[in-house]
Amino acid sequence: MSVTLWLLALVPVAALIRFVGIPDDTPHQTKPFLRQIFDGLCYTILRFLHLAFAVNKSFQSWVQMTLLQNEADVHDLLLSDRPALVEERMELEIFLLSLPQRPEHFAVVLPDGHTDDIVDDVEALCAWSGMAKIPRLTVYTRDGRLKDSADAIEARLRKSKIISRAYDNKPPSIILDLGTHHAKRHITSPGNHPLHVSLWSREDGFPALVELSRSLAKQVSTGTLSAKSIDETMVASLLKDPFGFAHPELLLLYDDLLCIPEFPPWQLQNTEVYQIGQGSVKSLGDAVVRALGSYAKIEKRWGK
Repeated sequence: MSVTLWLLALVPVAALIRFVGIPDDTPHQTKPFLRQIFDGLCYTILRFLHLAFAVNKSFQSWVQMTLLQNEADVHDLLLSDRPALVEERMELEIFLLSLPQRPEHFAVVLPDGHTDDIVDDVEALCAWSGMAKIPRLTVYTRDGRLKDSADAIEARLRKSKIISRAYDNKPPSIILDLGTHHAKRHITSPGNHPLHVSLWSREDGFPALVELSRSLAKQVSTGTLSAKSIDETMVASLLKDPFGFAHPELLLLYDDLLCIPEFPPWQLQNTEVYQIGQGSVKSLGDAVVRALGSYAKIEKRWGK
């Protein structure tokens, strides 16, 4: 990201110098020797910057294609500390951190009846979020299996080796919350990189909206709230994330469904949705890398 910004800043400056340069009143065909040297240097700088920008983009594309087309599953990179895997893991981390943009809040919708162990899935998602330095992760299943497995997930995250590897053996500070009506759980002591993990289900979607509507209606009926004070702004403020986090910028729909199964709709107003079926990738880790690579290429226009 920093390399790209520097290049974008230097190119117009060099171009301006090239075309403005040192003013002279002599005819074009009789430029002074120093002016010719100056023009040549500006031309060389422009060519060099163009080459550097092309090499940077080509390197990112090459790393992405290498990682996505490699016979080895990227999930295997977190399973061992063998030198070969450590080197490939470092290449993957460099690629993820060099992406032009990464989401601050990453959400993943897992399918109902997912055959893999849900605890393994959450552990892997935390690891990939850590490697990409994403501070907020939301995992959603409509059937509520995540919340039923909350204790097992908490126990796994406390001693996870793959999460430790993803954070360069510096355990993060993990906070686990279970959505509506549940208190936050501080899993690990404060570390170098905080990671907030939310486990959501159907009850955090439309049922939460219904419950809020009933609560407002009750307050109006008892006279503790005026009906005239209820507007879109008030409802939106009551539905916002109770922990103060922004809505997901990227949502991975890891399923073949044609819709998002009752994910809180008010959390999707500015969200990029990336869908990929389980049969299209080797693992959930592959799907995450593809989703982050796709998100890095989008243009945010905010309705303009």
